[in-house]
Amino acid sequence: MNATLKHVAERTLIAVGAARLGRARHRSQSLVLAYHNVVPAGIRPSGDLSLHLPQEEFARQLDVLERHHEVVPLSAILEANGTRVRPRVAITFDDAYAGALDAGVAELVRRGMPATIFVAPGLLGGTTWWDVLADPVSGLDPAFRERALNELAGKGEDILRAAPPEAQHARTAIDGCRIGSIADLERAATQPGIALASHTWSHPNLCALSREEVERELSASLQWLRARGGSFTPWLSYPYGLWSPDICAAAAKAGYSAAVRVDGAWFDSSATLSRYALPRFNVPAGLSLNGFRLRLAGIGSQR
Repeated sequence: MNATLKHVAERTLIAVGAARLGRARHRSQSLVLAYHNVVPAGIRPSGDLSLHLPQEEFARQLDVLERHHEVVPLSAILEANGTRVRPRVAITFDDAYAGALDAGVAELVRRGMPATIFVAPGLLGGTTWWDVLADPVSGLDPAFRERALNELAGKGEDILRAAPPEAQHARTAIDGCRIGSIADLERAATQPGIALASHTWSHPNLCALSREEVERELSASLQWLRARGGSFTPWLSYPYGLWSPDICAAAAKAGYSAAVRVDGAWFDSSATLSRYALPRFNVPAGLSLNGFRLRLAGIGSQR
């Protein structure tokens, strides 16, 4: 379906009340939203564009949530829902991009909304390999991405060394896709409702590591975040959304209380769920506002 027809279809579904009916169906359930970056107004998005949501679009999405949903801390998402008038949503960010720590947090604080930021301390202050290698038009080469995640285990420096020089579009930190600094992180963590959690130490593919490497990645990040004090929750977000039963067991052993994927949608908190493979709805940049409303209603792709 081309973009014009898609937008017409979305408007039609909204007009006939599909979003309202969907919300009613999910009012006793919970949803975790996964964001990455929020690009401040006036800065042009760059890098892997699917991850970099303009601030004004993020603000409009928060307004939708404010009108129709109960936004709760991630740490409360597994509590029994009981009988609720509005569906319950938790907001999360992966990677601790500078824009998310600044513009994203500012929009949340303005509305009194809580959120959790998953941090990989080893990435702070730099630019990720996926933003460096993403073509401005076509994005990441799928074949190279497959090699990067599996053969090269998602390890940033190894991936950049293996990439041809002509593929490195943003080798130095660019304003629109820079990972935040420690100072950016500390400033965001002082804001009301903002909690920090772990995204491992250096953002590798945990499924491609040895058991010892997995243990180091999980424990180093957890210890670093705990040592910084402030609002910290011992949750884990799996890098690249890649996980396995063995990785879930390693997360539990390392001391995490729960972990999230980067795919999935609504779930019933009273259902039998693995606390270490909880679903999230990834919110890509480029999703229309009506598309966002429909996804919240459980209509359309939830990836």
